[in-house]
Amino acid sequence: MADPAEQIRLTQTVTKGGCAAKIAAGTLSELLKTLPRQQHPDLLVGTDFLDDAAVWRVNDQQVLVQTLDFFTPILDDAFDFGAVAAANALSDVFAMGASPTTALTILAYPLAELPPAVLGDLMAGAVAKVNEAGALLVGGHSIDDDTLKLGFSVTGLTHPDRLWSNRGAKAGDVLILTKAVGTGTLTGALKNGELSYADLAEAVTSMKTLNRLDLPDELHGAVHAATDVTGFGVLGHGLHLALGSEVTLELSVSALPLLEHAAEMLARKVLTKAHRSNTSYVQPHVSGREEVSESGWWALTDPQTSGGLLLCVSPEHAAALLSTIRPGFPRAARIGHVSERGEKALKLL
Repeated sequence: MADPAEQIRLTQTVTKGGCAAKIAAGTLSELLKTLPRQQHPDLLVGTDFLDDAAVWRVNDQQVLVQTLDFFTPILDDAFDFGAVAAANALSDVFAMGASPTTALTILAYPLAELPPAVLGDLMAGAVAKVNEAGALLVGGHSIDDDTLKLGFSVTGLTHPDRLWSNRGAKAGDVLILTKAVGTGTLTGALKNGELSYADLAEAVTSMKTLNRLDLPDELHGAVHAATDVTGFGVLGHGLHLALGSEVTLELSVSALPLLEHAAEMLARKVLTKAHRSNTSYVQPHVSGREEVSESGWWALTDPQTSGGLLLCVSPEHAAALLSTIRPGFPRAARIGHVSERGEKALKLL
């Protein structure tokens, strides 16, 4: 008899999955404006620039990086979903140039609907990924809920001089994206039955890949700004970086790497609600949209789950950085450059 866990398609238990289930960026941005601004001399990064994680100065030699991320199932396989949920949360720490140390689980589990075997597979996948990142899973909190949700609060450390944020981009920097895009349309197609789980092999491998770059000091310092690309898409997270750094990002749509089957699904308009909310959010800040195909636009706004890092790298080090990371990130690519702030924060080429 088949394992009960193998008979359950987790994506069919929810209406929205992964980072596509995020509250729309515009809604979130307006909400944050209503809250009292959090200020302290040791709070180096808070909510002001919609960065990937908060940063607290411990002393002159260490800063503490904190983040939290959780979502509903994006994949049918429980082990894979657990690994992707962990990799996605860990990514925020890597995007700040830090190393994760500990993780806490956030879990909502429908005890009446899903067997214990599913929970065991979920956490096995998650622990394996947390440990691969060099961190420890040290606790968490769980509730009985109608819908499965899994995520992690992750803490990391780094030296203040090695900290990355979305506020340091410089005109002339090369834009490098470490992973191909398309997880939003692909997982939507999986849920709708338009693609099989096997069709998502490259996407699953990409989502499970940790955004740990392991750069030598010279190349680490050549990264002037960074962000990870998740639910708001390349344009949404690129916008936060452009606004934080007061620059314009010039993006080559033809250079954007796409995951296997993503171009086909985007051409067929296999879209999520997040494609449209991301469009509403970024559209006022973009020039050159009329030069981009419809499917090209949807690729730029595709909501990524455990997507790649978008790096602003000094031009003299860009080739060396790409060469260094390619063994672990074979789809890494130059997708544009940074220019002085123009009329719009984002320009499509």
